[in-house]
Amino acid sequence: MTGGSVPETGAGPAPDPVPPSRPGRAPLLYLVLSTLAVLFAVALVVRQPWGADFGLHAAVVGRLRDDLWHPADPMVEAAAPSPYFTPYPLLLAVIAKVTGLGPATVVSAAAPVNLALLLYGLWRFVRVFTANRWAPVLALLFVPLLWGPAVPQWGGFPALRGLVLILPYPSTLAFGLMLLCWVAVAGALRTPSWSRWLGAGLLGGLVILIHPFTAVNTAIGVVALVAGRAIWLVRARPLGVLVGAAAALLPVFGWPYFRVTAIASSASDLNAIHETLYLDVAGRYGLAFLVGVPALVLRLRRDRLDPLVLLCGLSGAVVLAGWLTGAYALGRVWPVLLLGLQVAAAVELATAVATAFGRRPVAGQPPGDAVKVGTGSGGPAPRRPGNGARLLAGLWATVAAVACLAGFATQYGNLLLVLPADQLSAPRRAAHGVTNRPDLGWVGRAVEPGAVVLTGNVSVGRALLAYEIRSVAPPWPDPLLDDEERRRAEQAELVDPETPEPRRRELLVAYGVDWIFDPDGSYGWADGYASAVAEGPGGSRLLKVEQAR
Repeated sequence: MTGGSVPETGAGPAPDPVPPSRPGRAPLLYLVLSTLAVLFAVALVVRQPWGADFGLHAAVVGRLRDDLWHPADPMVEAAAPSPYFTPYPLLLAVIAKVTGLGPATVVSAAAPVNLALLLYGLWRFVRVFTANRWAPVLALLFVPLLWGPAVPQWGGFPALRGLVLILPYPSTLAFGLMLLCWVAVAGALRTPSWSRWLGAGLLGGLVILIHPFTAVNTAIGVVALVAGRAIWLVRARPLGVLVGAAAALLPVFGWPYFRVTAIASSASDLNAIHETLYLDVAGRYGLAFLVGVPALVLRLRRDRLDPLVLLCGLSGAVVLAGWLTGAYALGRVWPVLLLGLQVAAAVELATAVATAFGRRPVAGQPPGDAVKVGTGSGGPAPRRPGNGARLLAGLWATVAAVACLAGFATQYGNLLLVLPADQLSAPRRAAHGVTNRPDLGWVGRAVEPGAVVLTGNVSVGRALLAYEIRSVAPPWPDPLLDDEERRRAEQAELVDPETPEPRRRELLVAYGVDWIFDPDGSYGWADGYASAVAEGPGGSRLLKVEQAR
């Protein structure tokens, strides 16, 4: 055993490494497109048009900035652990503490960094499967565009329409780390060493802490990569896999802010809000299947243990299990199923076009996979395809191009969020399908950070978190908050016009309510508690409460 390598005993031939990149148009194009995307993310930082989760992530950073060792719950006034206190907001909180910048500013500024990491991870992951320099460029188009007109706007779903809104979120960072974890595992399978397995394991452990849903997806990908060499691994180097698994568990069980097992035990509580991921499957995900299924068929014919085929098969089985059992939270695995289809399509289509219309492949280098994670590669150069193969390759390329155009046409709307707010009138937003979010800056300017605002509008409660404003009941699920259900019931009781005045006053005092947000002027009962009233758009009102103290 030399150089820190895992000992080998009768190991089979390692797959051919990806040849070093030479200067060419494809790598340069990928770099140019990625740079433009990152610059666009920088422009978005100025506008901060982020989705509904943004307030939560800003509130988490604010709580950690205020107390790194014993932070209070980010959504309500309670001294309770939170599953949102992960390494990502902890790092941002340290930056906020050192620089004096506000939590919302620091979280926003992470957007271009997260996107750059994701794009780098995608390049590296595609290169695991092919030396074709155009495959990563196609993947750069396929991953955000090949979804469907009803694509979900969820964290961890890297579709163009939603990605614009979730760039600073933990799910985006975790997606990039997931890709790099898979690359590290593929590298450890190709050239085993303790350091490679250790690095892969630590990346996996970070993903588990940062975004548990993406951690499930990461585990599926690791199994798919390893399964192709399962027999050889059992015979040759199981200790490397064990080292990686141990390294993944080390940060998980050593994390001081919460226990992952406590989150896992409450996963069933999230099924209801995820049911929508199973509605209109063709409308949400159809384009990926249209372009990607032929690629999977080609790969399956060559290798029954192909990693991308296994990735789609395993993730598809998990998604199907969620549908059959009602465990709809498993719908968060959809992005990995689609990623397998999108990457397989990029790899196979780039190879098919190069083989059909390009120069004759070099002997000994397969036109398809440059790296076979499951089997060796090599052999004589294939014969130039006939007219039928060229016709099929051209037809496939045409279908893919039309699908990408359709994906862009149905998803481009949120790109307009880079424009100044005064240029996004309501008719223009509606015409281009721009996602609307409540603008509560007027509330943030009137209410001091740390105040408790009562409202029955969940969307408002979520948006106010960006200004470090707390609620009576958490506007997002909080599995580690013991009295969450009681808080929700008593918040409903507080805004119910039929609640007796003594009971309402008792609850206002108990929860330390400082303000009442009336979304549409329907809270007539609140006038009796107001010492000041601020008028907002659409008939909304903000009432300062003095009597509750």
